[in-house]
This record gives sequence, C-alpha cells and structure tokens, in this order.
Amino acid sequence: MDGNALVFRDATSSIDNLIARAQENPLALSLADVILEEPGHAIEGENWRPQLAPYKPWVHDAALDETDELDGTDGDLLIVGALGMGISDEERMALIGDALRGEAAGIGVAAGAERPLTPHELWTLGQTPRWIPPHERETSQNRETLESNRGTTDTCRETNFTACETSGMVRETSSEADEAPGDPYEVADADYFATMVPVQVRRDGDGFALSAVHLSALADHGLPSDRLIVVVPAFIDGVPVVRIASEAFARRFTSGASVRLLVVPDTVEVVGAQAFGSVCAEVVYLGAGVRVYDPAPLDLALPNPRLTARRYRVSPANERFVVVGDCLLERIGAASSPSVGVAAGSADGGGGNIGDCPINGAIGRRTAVSGGPVADDDGSVFRLLFAEAPYGERLALPDGVQIVGPALLAKGVTPPHVIDAPASLARVDGAVPPETVWRGDDPAALARVVARCGGRVTDFQAVEDAQCWYGFAASASASASAPAAVPVPAPASAPDGIEAAVAGSPPAPFAAASASSASREAHLVAGPPAPDSVSRQFSSAAHARMRGASDVSAREAAASAASAMVAPVSAADRLALPRTVDGAPLTIIAERALITAPATLAIPDTVRAVRDGNACKGTRKLMLPEGLLTIGAHCFCSRTLAGPVLIPASVASIGEGSFEYAVVRLAAADAVVHITSDQLMSCFLEAPDDGIPFDFARYDDQLLVGRGLPDHLGALLHRLAAPFRLAPAMRDRIVEALRERTAEACQYVAREGDIAMVRALADAGFLDDGDLFDRQIERLRASNRTDCVLFLMNWQHDRSEAARAAAPQRARDRFAL
Repeated sequence: MDGNALVFRDATSSIDNLIARAQENPLALSLADVILEEPGHAIEGENWRPQLAPYKPWVHDAALDETDELDGTDGDLLIVGALGMGISDEERMALIGDALRGEAAGIGVAAGAERPLTPHELWTLGQTPRWIPPHERETSQNRETLESNRGTTDTCRETNFTACETSGMVRETSSEADEAPGDPYEVADADYFATMVPVQVRRDGDGFALSAVHLSALADHGLPSDRLIVVVPAFIDGVPVVRIASEAFARRFTSGASVRLLVVPDTVEVVGAQAFGSVCAEVVYLGAGVRVYDPAPLDLALPNPRLTARRYRVSPANERFVVVGDCLLERIGAASSPSVGVAAGSADGGGGNIGDCPINGAIGRRTAVSGGPVADDDGSVFRLLFAEAPYGERLALPDGVQIVGPALLAKGVTPPHVIDAPASLARVDGAVPPETVWRGDDPAALARVVARCGGRVTDFQAVEDAQCWYGFAASASASASAPAAVPVPAPASAPDGIEAAVAGSPPAPFAAASASSASREAHLVAGPPAPDSVSRQFSSAAHARMRGASDVSAREAAASAASAMVAPVSAADRLALPRTVDGAPLTIIAERALITAPATLAIPDTVRAVRDGNACKGTRKLMLPEGLLTIGAHCFCSRTLAGPVLIPASVASIGEGSFEYAVVRLAAADAVVHITSDQLMSCFLEAPDDGIPFDFARYDDQLLVGRGLPDHLGALLHRLAAPFRLAPAMRDRIVEALRERTAEACQYVAREGDIAMVRALADAGFLDDGDLFDRQIERLRASNRTDCVLFLMNWQHDRSEAARAAAPQRARDRFAL
C-alpha cells in the first residue's frame, strides 16, 4: 500500500493487514490533488441584498430591425450568451489544457519546465489518473510515459479517453486472445491496482472537512469498482482532515462502487451521522481520533450495489468507541454501581480479543447469566450504536450497555428473533420489530424499558419448542400459599396491562425456585416467526439475480410467489399448541404472543386466557377450546378467518376489536353474528351481567346500517334465523330490508341457508306473498335443497288448512251432504 493511493483494489489481503498498513502509511495529498470548496464571502461594495428593479414591459423597437450591427453569429454574448464563446469545442478544450499546464496560448514553453498533471486535472481532461509505485517514479520510462500521456490529450478530448495506465503490479495476461473486449484498461481480472478519484474538501476551522469522494467515476470510466479499499486522506498540504461530512459518501458519489474496507484516519474527529449510510462498504474502520459519531439507521437496500453486510472496526487507541463482539459501542461514562458493566463473579481483568477482531484488543468475556459479551472491566457504561448485520436467530447485547440507539438493527435484512438484554439496560430508543423476544433477568423491569419500542418479554428460564417460546410461573394455588409479590407499577407511557407482556415470568430467583416444584404453569410468550412476505421474496430473488447467484427470471419469481399465495394449506401452515410444556400445563397466551400465526391454529383445552394483542394475522381456520374463559382486546383480527368461528359457551369476556371483520357463532346464545371492521363499534363485552359477552341491541342497530359488515345480507338472514333478544319491531324492520333485496335473499337462502333459516323467514312473514313463495321454492329446487322444499310444502299445507279451519262456513256448506 502506497501513501498516495486513495483507492486501490485488493481481493486477497486480510482486513487486519489492510488496516495495519493504512495506519502505518497515512494518506497525504496536496491541494492540487483535491477540489477545494471555497465558501462565499462578501466583496467590498457588494450588495448581498440586491433589490429588483421596477418592472418595465418589453417594447419592440422597430428601428433596431434595420441595424446590421446586431446580426450576431454563434458565440456573440449579446445574441446567444457565453455558451460557445465563438470557438469550437476542440479549441476550447485545447485552451483549458494549456491553462492547466501553465502554458500561454501561442507561446512555446520549454519541455523541462512542464509539470505533471494532477489527478484532478486528468479527470477534467477526461483521462484516468494512474498510480506509480515509489521505486518507479524517477525512472526514464516514467518520464517517457508522462510525455506520452500529455501527447494524447487531444485524442482524449475527442473520445473521452482511449487508454489508461495502471499500477506496475497489475497481473500480466497470458495472451491477447484472453483479453476481454469490454475491459479497455486490462485490469478487470487484476487482484490489485491503485488509482485516484476526484475528492472534494472544504476548510473546517484549522483543518479540512471531506465533503465528497467520487467513487462512481471508476465505473463511469470502465475501471473495476468492486473489492475496493478506500483510505480517507489524513493530511492535505500538511493540514489534518478533521471531519467527514454526512454527504461525503452519498449515493450520487458512490453508485456502482463496492468497497471491502473504508479506513477513517486518526486525524478525523467528527463523522456525520449519514456519512456511511449510502456507500456499499462492508467494513468501516474508525481511527483513534473519532469522538463524535452517531450513525443513522442503516438500510442495506439503499446503496448501489446492494449492501450484504456491515461491520465496524475501531482503533484500540480510541477512547470513545469500542467494538464488542458484533456491536459498536460508545462509552458514555462510568457505572453508578459495581453491578453495572461487569458480570458477577468476574475477577479476571486480562486482555484478549473482542469477538473475532484482534485490532480492538479489549475483553471478550461472557456473562454468567445473560450470555452476552462483557464490554469492559473498568465499570464503564455504554450506548449501543449498531449491531453487525446480517443477524442470526439470537443477538446478545454486551453487558454494561445502558442505552440502545435508534440504529441498532439495519433494515433490509431479517432481524434477530431473540435479543438477550443485560441487567444494565435502562432505555431503548427507536423501534424494533414487534415479533422480537426480549430476555432479561427481571422481566417486569425489562417490560417497562421496551414498552415503547415493542416486542415480547420473558426471562432466561424460558424454553423454545417448535419455534415457540414458553415462560413459566407459579400456579394459582401455589401463588395463594406463597407470600404476595409487590407489583411493579407500569410507566405512564406504557399501555394498559403492561404486566401481561411479562408473560407471567417472575424474577429469575423466584422462577428457578418455582421451576423445581410441580405446581407451575406455562405461558406462551411468542409464537413462530412470520414468514417472508411475497414482496420480500420477490426482492430477495431480484437481488440474487443481480449478483448472479440465481438463474431464476423475474417472470419465474413472480409466478412462484403467486403460486405460494394460492397453494393449499400444508403441514407447515398448522400450529397446534401443546397441552403441557416440560410437565407444566399451558394456561395463558401472553400479550402479543401470536401477532402472526399459521393458516390453521388450534388452542388446547388447558388454556384459560388469551390476552391482548394476539391478532393472529394470516390465520384462516381457528379452533377455540371449551374451557376458555377470557379473550383480550384486538385478538383474532386477521380479517381472513373462515367463518363462522365457534366461540365456546365458557367464554365470559371478550375485549374490543377482537374478531374484526369475521363471522362468529356464539355458543352461549346459539346465534351467528357478523363483526364490523370498525373496532370503535365493537359489540363485545368484557364484563357482561348474564355471562354472554355480546351486546345484541347495539348489533341490531348496526344491521340496519350495514356499514363495515363482511356480509350485510347474510347478517340480516342469520339474525332472523337466531332471534336471540330480537325485539318484534326490529324483526319487522329487518324483514322490510330483506324485501328490498328479494332476489338476492332467495338466492342466498337456496345456496347457504338451512331449515332453521327457512322456518325463521316463514315465521317472520317474509314468504307470505304467493309469488315470493313460489320463487323461493324454485330456487331451492334448483339448488337440490329437498329438505327445505319439503318443509316449505308442509308449511304451506298447514298454513292453508289452518286458514280454512278459521274461516266461517256458509249455510249451504253446513247443510251439504
């Protein structure tokens, strides 16, 4: 590695060796190698608040039409402005080239006085800067190369550039036949080459601030732009670079470049929050001088090409930042108590490596409780800035972390399903996926910490079975005999019932004691993770196709995703919760345990309560057991349930918003009801007086409006078929509403009705009209509903006999033989 190489390609050297070489040879450039952005400043006599002159309408002067002096040609400032300046493009480029070399037009300059062109001047002329090793810079061959490069400037102006020299370390090709036609510089297959790219800087106090690195210029000029090593300059004309602006590696500057390692020198003190968010850099190294860096949330799909991984390395001399395991930490102060920051029982304070990074030279021990790595042994507390992506199934936060920043998890990649939190965690900024399971020593305290960001909470005694997590707690009988525990109040910002998010798990000592006894209960903390959506599957397939890792076309990927949507339910789409877990009966489904669920869900008869937030998105078939007592708010609201869903008679409480846009059968009332999509108009009751958790009076008012019901006509017919607490006046209004849709009602009864529905329609007077009766009979016969047809024929016969018997007889009929 040379000290004057800003960008070079190296696909074989290890990251540690590259970092060490970059630190040994800090990059130093001159002002001629960069573009200096000078800020605007006032000139004496200049008005920075110019006033617009009064508006004067333009008036054509006919006298000027006869003036020959105004007939301009291309280039006249008066006629066409300063677009061409009256010269051709070739002449203008020649003048620019002369000015860059310090030559005056038409005046010869001795060859010995010519200076070599800077990289920025070569980029201006449409040429690619080349890099020459130090031991070859003073040879006669290089001087001849420079003369040849200057002699081809005119040709490069016409064709942008036709050739570019690269490093003498470029691997030679075996024959001309093996050369790729699309590689004009013969470096596409080289493991190593170096060059310069345009760099923009601006003054920042006593130093410089890096404002733009044009890595995209490599791809624009046909140079290899993958497996790059980018070294940020440390000095410019002896002045240190102290800041990296947020836009320095913006997408417009780095599009098309793939970077293996991006090195920040020790001179840089401040790094912008979004400095590395748009560059495809796999490893970012922070030097010893960085003291301000708060990265913004990273989206792996934003850079071009798409970023597949991101991790950080930090100089061991940096006093502000450190990498522990897979996490970038910021030291924010000393711990307030000895228990924060260091695992209990850890007496050794020796060195070692942090994770797999020997550069950091800190401690990588693990705690005895949470299993996370120890950040430091000096009692410091940390702020977690970023966790290395991509993620595994579990992520262990280092011990000593007190604050988790908003950029913890990157977007565009599958997040971890389980996060192990240390006892020192006090605040979580930002948001994490709601399906995340947080594990900690004290679930009650951890629930208050993560209440704002989302997720489910349990302790380290929880077990995993078939991708479901189960926690344990003492049974009701054991709790009655044991001393009452002091409940921890929830914060004001936490939702109601936040204690339920703890999944019934007491503190670890009490949980361990109760686990040894037989009187304990199991609680479902989290169900299986949600499958990838169709859009995510299509995006992943497209990304793999762009990288050349898949031969599946876009049409085939779309067809596969569509087939998955209409495919029949397989065994993997079924979830039957167990009756017991490690010998303990499953009694509670905790809050938000089943945010998503498979297509078929069966709950065992040991479950007594389903708490709030179990939406079960994706479930189409639901089986609830007899013995279930309570259903919380906003449960089973996937809007895809195949109805009617049977609600057992044992259920005495249902929260608002549950069974949204579904058809349910209340076993306690033997009635089928249609639930509206408006959760504010819920008819379910949490504390009914008669044990039936449904407000039929409010439901009848919704029937007449019909807004938000999954099937308005079916709701009217089902209400007549099961007239539980149906007032006569409301029944008549429902019949009138059905008569307005006579044809649809007859067709619906023939298709989905039964004898109970037909009897209810007949008793309500809907079939009193003879024409309507005949129409209904024909519809039932066409649908092969012989049972309903036979019932209606008998009903009509009995009705006729009753009418004949009730009618007064004539005198002639009385005396007839």
